[in-house]
Amino acid sequence: MLETAALLVLLLYSFGYGLRKGASVCVALCLPSIFPTLVREGGWLKGLKVALAFNAPRILALTALGVAIGASGYVARGALQQVVAWAPIWSIGYAAAGSMMLGYGLYTFAKATERFEDIEEGKGAECAETKHPFLSRLKMASPTTKSGLVLWGAIVSIACVGETALALEGILIGMVGAGSGADWLVAALLGGGAFFLFSLGASTPSLAIASLGSALAEREKRERVLLRIEQAAAILMMVFGALFLVSAFYSLV
Repeated sequence: MLETAALLVLLLYSFGYGLRKGASVCVALCLPSIFPTLVREGGWLKGLKVALAFNAPRILALTALGVAIGASGYVARGALQQVVAWAPIWSIGYAAAGSMMLGYGLYTFAKATERFEDIEEGKGAECAETKHPFLSRLKMASPTTKSGLVLWGAIVSIACVGETALALEGILIGMVGAGSGADWLVAALLGGGAFFLFSLGASTPSLAIASLGSALAEREKRERVLLRIEQAAAILMMVFGALFLVSAFYSLV
Protein backbone atom coordinates (compact mmCIF):
# COMPACT_ATOMS: atom_id res chain seq x y z
CA MET A 1 0.00 0.00 0.00
CA LEU A 2 2.85 2.36 0.89
CA GLU A 3 4.63 1.52 -2.36
CA THR A 4 1.52 2.40 -4.37
CA ALA A 5 1.09 5.69 -2.52
CA ALA A 6 4.77 6.52 -3.05
CA LEU A 7 4.48 5.86 -6.78
CA LEU A 8 1.38 8.05 -7.05
CA VAL A 9 3.15 10.87 -5.23
CA LEU A 10 6.16 10.57 -7.54
CA LEU A 11 3.96 10.61 -10.64
CA LEU A 12 2.06 13.66 -9.42
CA TYR A 13 5.35 15.33 -8.57
CA SER A 14 6.53 14.67 -12.14
CA PHE A 15 3.53 16.54 -13.53
CA GLY A 16 3.87 19.37 -11.01
CA TYR A 17 7.58 19.76 -11.68
CA GLY A 18 6.93 19.85 -15.42
CA LEU A 19 4.17 22.41 -14.92
CA ARG A 20 6.54 24.67 -12.97
CA LYS A 21 9.27 24.35 -15.57
CA GLY A 22 6.79 24.83 -18.41
CA ALA A 23 5.44 28.02 -16.85
CA SER A 24 8.90 29.57 -16.81
CA VAL A 25 11.70 28.34 -19.08
CA CYS A 26 9.61 26.51 -21.68
CA VAL A 27 7.19 29.41 -22.24
CA ALA A 28 10.04 31.89 -22.58
CA LEU A 29 12.00 29.76 -25.05
CA CYS A 30 9.28 28.09 -27.11
CA LEU A 31 6.38 30.51 -27.51
CA PRO A 32 8.19 33.31 -29.40
CA SER A 33 8.87 31.02 -32.37
CA ILE A 34 5.20 30.10 -32.82
CA PHE A 35 3.66 33.44 -31.87
CA PRO A 36 3.75 34.91 -35.41
CA THR A 37 1.73 31.87 -36.52
CA LEU A 38 -0.71 32.26 -33.61
CA VAL A 39 -1.28 35.91 -34.51
CA ARG A 40 -2.26 35.01 -38.06
CA GLU A 41 -4.25 31.85 -37.29
CA GLY A 42 -6.86 33.40 -34.99
CA GLY A 43 -9.22 31.43 -32.74
CA TRP A 44 -8.46 29.48 -29.58
CA LEU A 45 -8.88 26.08 -31.25
CA LYS A 46 -6.43 26.88 -34.04
CA GLY A 47 -4.00 28.22 -31.46
CA LEU A 48 -4.33 25.00 -29.47
CA LYS A 49 -3.64 22.92 -32.60
CA VAL A 50 -0.52 24.95 -33.36
CA ALA A 51 0.82 24.43 -29.83
CA LEU A 52 -0.06 20.71 -29.91
CA ALA A 53 1.84 20.21 -33.16
CA PHE A 54 4.83 21.99 -31.66
CA ASN A 55 4.78 20.09 -28.34
CA ALA A 56 3.95 16.61 -29.67
CA PRO A 57 7.56 15.65 -30.60
CA ARG A 58 8.82 16.61 -27.15
CA ILE A 59 6.10 14.59 -25.40
CA LEU A 60 6.85 11.54 -27.55
CA ALA A 61 10.63 11.84 -27.21
CA LEU A 62 10.59 12.26 -23.44
CA THR A 63 8.07 9.44 -22.95
CA ALA A 64 10.28 7.11 -25.00
CA LEU A 65 13.29 8.17 -22.94
CA GLY A 66 11.39 7.44 -19.72
CA VAL A 67 10.44 3.98 -20.98
CA ALA A 68 14.06 3.21 -21.87
CA ILE A 69 15.40 4.42 -18.54
CA GLY A 70 12.65 2.70 -16.57
CA ALA A 71 13.33 -0.60 -18.36
CA SER A 72 16.93 -0.45 -17.15
CA GLY A 73 15.55 -1.13 -13.67
CA TYR A 74 18.03 -0.92 -10.85
CA VAL A 75 20.72 0.70 -13.02
CA ALA A 76 18.57 3.77 -13.58
CA ARG A 77 21.28 6.02 -12.17
CA GLY A 78 23.82 4.64 -14.63
CA ALA A 79 21.35 5.05 -17.49
CA LEU A 80 20.69 8.67 -16.55
CA GLN A 81 24.41 9.38 -16.29
CA GLN A 82 24.84 7.90 -19.75
CA VAL A 83 22.14 10.20 -21.11
CA VAL A 84 23.88 13.18 -19.55
CA ALA A 85 27.23 11.96 -20.90
CA TRP A 86 25.87 12.46 -24.42
CA ALA A 87 26.23 16.22 -23.89
CA PRO A 88 27.57 16.85 -27.42
CA ILE A 89 24.32 15.49 -28.90
CA TRP A 90 22.21 17.79 -26.75
CA SER A 91 24.56 20.66 -27.69
CA ILE A 92 23.78 19.96 -31.34
CA GLY A 93 20.12 20.40 -30.45
CA TYR A 94 20.86 23.75 -28.82
CA ALA A 95 22.91 24.87 -31.83
CA ALA A 96 20.23 23.80 -34.32
CA ALA A 97 17.42 25.41 -32.32
CA GLY A 98 19.47 28.56 -31.83
CA SER A 99 20.31 28.86 -35.51
CA MET A 100 16.71 28.34 -36.57
CA MET A 101 15.33 30.81 -34.02
CA LEU A 102 17.92 33.45 -34.87
CA GLY A 103 17.36 33.08 -38.62
CA TYR A 104 13.58 32.98 -38.41
CA GLY A 105 13.59 35.88 -35.96
CA LEU A 106 15.58 38.02 -38.40
CA TYR A 107 13.26 37.03 -41.24
CA THR A 108 10.08 37.69 -39.24
CA PHE A 109 11.31 41.09 -38.08
CA ALA A 110 12.33 42.07 -41.62
CA LYS A 111 9.02 40.88 -43.06
CA ALA A 112 6.96 42.75 -40.44
CA THR A 113 9.01 45.90 -40.98
CA GLU A 114 8.55 45.59 -44.74
CA ARG A 115 4.80 45.24 -44.22
CA PHE A 116 4.81 48.40 -42.09
CA GLU A 117 6.40 50.24 -44.99
CA ASP A 118 3.75 48.86 -47.36
CA ILE A 119 1.00 50.16 -45.06
CA GLU A 120 2.61 53.59 -44.85
CA GLU A 121 2.75 53.67 -48.65
CA GLY A 122 -0.91 52.68 -48.85
CA LYS A 123 -0.33 49.29 -50.45
CA GLY A 124 -2.91 46.51 -50.10
CA ALA A 125 -2.87 43.08 -48.47
CA GLU A 126 -1.47 41.52 -51.62
CA CYS A 127 1.88 43.07 -50.72
CA ALA A 128 2.04 41.07 -47.50
CA GLU A 129 3.63 38.14 -49.31
CA THR A 130 7.35 37.83 -48.78
CA LYS A 131 9.69 39.28 -51.36
CA HIS A 132 12.53 36.95 -50.39
CA PRO A 133 12.49 34.01 -52.89
CA PHE A 134 15.03 31.87 -51.00
CA LEU A 135 13.17 32.09 -47.71
CA SER A 136 9.89 31.43 -49.52
CA ARG A 137 11.29 28.04 -50.56
CA LEU A 138 11.94 27.26 -46.91
CA LYS A 139 8.32 27.83 -45.93
CA MET A 140 7.68 24.13 -45.20
CA ALA A 141 10.52 24.19 -42.65
CA SER A 142 9.22 27.27 -40.83
CA PRO A 143 6.76 27.15 -37.91
CA THR A 144 4.04 28.53 -40.17
CA THR A 145 3.08 25.06 -41.42
CA LYS A 146 2.17 21.82 -39.64
CA SER A 147 5.29 20.04 -40.90
CA GLY A 148 7.40 23.01 -39.87
CA LEU A 149 5.89 23.06 -36.38
CA VAL A 150 6.64 19.36 -35.91
CA LEU A 151 10.19 19.87 -37.20
CA TRP A 152 10.83 22.78 -34.84
CA GLY A 153 9.34 20.87 -31.91
CA ALA A 154 11.53 17.85 -32.68
CA ILE A 155 14.72 19.91 -32.81
CA VAL A 156 13.91 21.71 -29.56
CA SER A 157 13.22 18.28 -28.03
CA ILE A 158 16.85 17.28 -28.58
CA ALA A 159 17.91 20.08 -26.27
CA CYS A 160 15.23 19.15 -23.71
CA VAL A 161 16.20 15.49 -23.27
CA GLY A 162 19.46 15.96 -21.37
CA GLU A 163 18.04 18.61 -19.05
CA THR A 164 14.95 16.52 -18.34
CA ALA A 165 17.05 13.48 -17.47
CA LEU A 166 18.93 15.57 -14.92
CA ALA A 167 15.74 17.12 -13.56
CA LEU A 168 14.01 13.76 -13.09
CA GLU A 169 16.99 11.80 -11.80
CA GLY A 170 15.81 11.92 -8.19
CA ILE A 171 12.27 11.02 -9.22
CA LEU A 172 13.27 7.90 -11.13
CA ILE A 173 15.71 6.71 -8.49
CA GLY A 174 12.93 7.00 -5.90
CA MET A 175 10.51 5.30 -8.26
CA VAL A 176 12.85 2.36 -8.82
CA GLY A 177 13.27 2.03 -5.07
CA ALA A 178 9.53 2.16 -4.44
CA GLY A 179 8.86 -0.41 -7.14
CA SER A 180 11.80 -2.65 -6.32
CA GLY A 181 9.69 -5.76 -6.66
CA ALA A 182 8.46 -4.93 -10.14
CA ASP A 183 9.78 -6.50 -13.33
CA TRP A 184 11.37 -4.56 -16.19
CA LEU A 185 8.05 -4.07 -18.02
CA VAL A 186 6.41 -2.42 -15.01
CA ALA A 187 9.54 -0.34 -14.47
CA ALA A 188 9.39 0.76 -18.12
CA LEU A 189 5.76 1.80 -17.72
CA LEU A 190 6.59 3.74 -14.57
CA GLY A 191 9.49 5.51 -16.25
CA GLY A 192 7.41 6.31 -19.31
CA GLY A 193 4.57 7.53 -17.11
CA ALA A 194 6.85 9.83 -15.12
CA PHE A 195 8.39 11.40 -18.21
CA PHE A 196 5.03 11.63 -19.98
CA LEU A 197 3.48 13.48 -17.06
CA PHE A 198 6.51 15.75 -16.81
CA SER A 199 6.36 16.62 -20.53
CA LEU A 200 2.57 17.06 -20.34
CA GLY A 201 2.98 19.43 -17.42
CA ALA A 202 5.72 21.33 -19.24
CA SER A 203 3.49 21.67 -22.32
CA THR A 204 0.33 22.76 -20.48
CA PRO A 205 1.26 26.46 -20.01
CA SER A 206 2.22 26.89 -23.67
CA LEU A 207 -1.00 25.17 -24.77
CA ALA A 208 -3.07 27.49 -22.58
CA ILE A 209 -1.21 30.67 -23.57
CA ALA A 210 -1.28 29.74 -27.26
CA SER A 211 -5.06 29.22 -27.16
CA LEU A 212 -5.66 32.47 -25.28
CA GLY A 213 -3.21 34.46 -27.40
CA SER A 214 -4.68 33.25 -30.66
CA ALA A 215 -8.22 34.00 -29.44
CA LEU A 216 -7.23 37.55 -28.47
CA ALA A 217 -5.38 38.08 -31.74
CA GLU A 218 -8.54 37.08 -33.63
CA ARG A 219 -10.33 40.07 -32.06
CA GLU A 220 -7.55 42.49 -32.94
CA LYS A 221 -8.24 43.96 -36.37
CA ARG A 222 -5.55 46.65 -36.37
CA GLU A 223 -2.78 45.45 -38.66
CA ARG A 224 -0.18 47.70 -37.05
CA VAL A 225 -0.78 46.14 -33.62
CA LEU A 226 -0.44 42.63 -35.02
CA LEU A 227 2.78 43.59 -36.76
CA ARG A 228 4.17 45.03 -33.52
CA ILE A 229 3.42 41.72 -31.81
CA GLU A 230 5.26 39.89 -34.58
CA GLN A 231 8.23 42.20 -34.22
CA ALA A 232 8.34 41.67 -30.45
CA ALA A 233 8.22 37.89 -30.94
CA ALA A 234 10.98 38.18 -33.55
CA ILE A 235 13.23 40.08 -31.15
CA LEU A 236 12.70 37.41 -28.48
CA MET A 237 13.53 34.72 -31.03
CA MET A 238 16.77 36.45 -31.93
CA VAL A 239 17.76 36.89 -28.27
CA PHE A 240 17.00 33.30 -27.28
CA GLY A 241 18.51 31.98 -30.51
CA ALA A 242 21.77 33.75 -29.70
CA LEU A 243 21.64 32.40 -26.12
CA PHE A 244 21.12 28.86 -27.46
CA LEU A 245 24.17 29.21 -29.71
CA VAL A 246 26.32 30.54 -26.87
CA SER A 247 25.14 27.70 -24.62
CA ALA A 248 25.97 25.11 -27.30
CA PHE A 249 29.43 26.61 -27.83
CA TYR A 250 30.07 26.72 -24.07
CA SER A 251 29.08 23.03 -23.70
CA LEU A 252 31.48 21.94 -26.42
CA VAL A 253 34.47 23.95 -25.19
